[in-house]
Amino acid sequence: MANGVAFVRQDASKMDTWDPVLYWYARAVGRMQQRPATDPTSWVFQGCIHGVPPTITETNEAFNQCPHGGWFFLPWHRGYLYYFERIVRAAIKEIAAEEKITPDPSTTWALPYWNYALDAPDPNPADDFTSRALPEAFRTPKMPSHPDADDLTADNPLYLSDAQVLRPDFWNIPHRALDKNSAFEVLPYTDVNPFRAMSQTVFSATHSRQTDQPSFGSEISYTSMIHFRRGFGELENVPHNQVHGGVGGWMGAVAGAARDPIFWLHHSNIDRLWSGWLSKDNLNPDHTSWLDHQFIFFDENGQIQRPTSRDFLGIDPRDYAYEALTEGTGTRPAVVPPAPVTRAGERVLAAANPRQVLSVHGPTEVSLEPVGDAGRSMRAMAAGHAPETGLILTVHGVRTDVPPGTPFHVFLNGHGGELDPAGPYFVGWISFFGAADVDGSLHDHGGHDASFDITEQVHRLHEQGLLPDGPVTVSLVPSVPRPAPAPAEAAPAGAVAEAAPQPSFERVSLTAV
Repeated sequence: MANGVAFVRQDASKMDTWDPVLYWYARAVGRMQQRPATDPTSWVFQGCIHGVPPTITETNEAFNQCPHGGWFFLPWHRGYLYYFERIVRAAIKEIAAEEKITPDPSTTWALPYWNYALDAPDPNPADDFTSRALPEAFRTPKMPSHPDADDLTADNPLYLSDAQVLRPDFWNIPHRALDKNSAFEVLPYTDVNPFRAMSQTVFSATHSRQTDQPSFGSEISYTSMIHFRRGFGELENVPHNQVHGGVGGWMGAVAGAARDPIFWLHHSNIDRLWSGWLSKDNLNPDHTSWLDHQFIFFDENGQIQRPTSRDFLGIDPRDYAYEALTEGTGTRPAVVPPAPVTRAGERVLAAANPRQVLSVHGPTEVSLEPVGDAGRSMRAMAAGHAPETGLILTVHGVRTDVPPGTPFHVFLNGHGGELDPAGPYFVGWISFFGAADVDGSLHDHGGHDASFDITEQVHRLHEQGLLPDGPVTVSLVPSVPRPAPAPAEAAPAGAVAEAAPQPSFERVSLTAV
């Protein structure tokens, strides 16, 4: 026991490939995958608690619960992990008893976490591997046949192939995005740096105006278990949404995310960051609507459980703790990007209505047409000579057919094509997690608006002489661009839609508030 708890969750980024913690996780996942979908302790059933793909016909009141964009995001996922961990531990105990393995590994096993921000950027790295690559146990098709074996002959349940799978086969083939099983970074450090989240002092705020107070744990949603809203807190925005989008494939789609075994290590790290935030004397909400809201889970015996947020509070919640709360918690960026907001502004200064597909190979540039004397108004606001209180840049109607396997970076008026996320023109991120129309119906996970308060950024650009006099341009750039096809491999005319994911947006606007 450590700190009075029975189990300690450890960092998978530091583990050997088949550390006993990862070995037994793989064995338990394999056992759960063998169980029928109607069994609450099965892999399929547990995944459906988060989201249900169209290939699943079973129904249950516990299915399709995942709250995103509201203040139940953290406590619900903590409960989800807690009962899943117990199910895994029971499966390990079952396997160990059958194989007469002693001592029983389940007595100490705890769900590990993937600390993708453990290694900050190094200008002279010793090698190309960083903690932002998937742990190797998730990238290799085979695993040892026995905990003491040196062979790699058994099928590895933690492995999903990486491939480009488009409609209609997306839900028929468990997969990650193309090239994600390489030993290279799934995402750059910029996209997983939790500094901004860990710097917040408010758990949740009410998002009712354009200039919202940034928060750690997503917007106040009272008693509503919002399935997917854009009131993201800083932690849910970065790194949570970005990592889902960066891994891509089923992990990049809400309905399939929990069917990728890396999901649980990703959320273990998100939960760890919550514990780390609380350890800095920050406070959870004290509203009874948050504390006493009931969730629905199933325990290792397949029995329904209805815990509340109140049951999952504290730095060491329930009977587990984390190996470290201060590692991989972020570093201050050279330029802090603008804060995301949840609503567009009121008076439109400039707009573009291109309804276009975003390139997954490189920048997509959009020129905004001024409405009235928008250029003069923008420069006046930057210089502090106008009555308006702020500038909001919004990319409207963001959606995709299948997850593109990368978030996108948004830049404002990059001088000379400068598209550095550590530079002054970087606005923020667009994640397609929750915006993938994989089954063609969108439902509640449809296109969304990504809005950013760029008021202070425009002031800075003006003060530094970096604000161009010409039209406002916006560049949308894949964080991890896919190599462009060679000319001989290029798709014929009219076949582009079948060659790659089709992330898109409806329009871009610049508004004053």
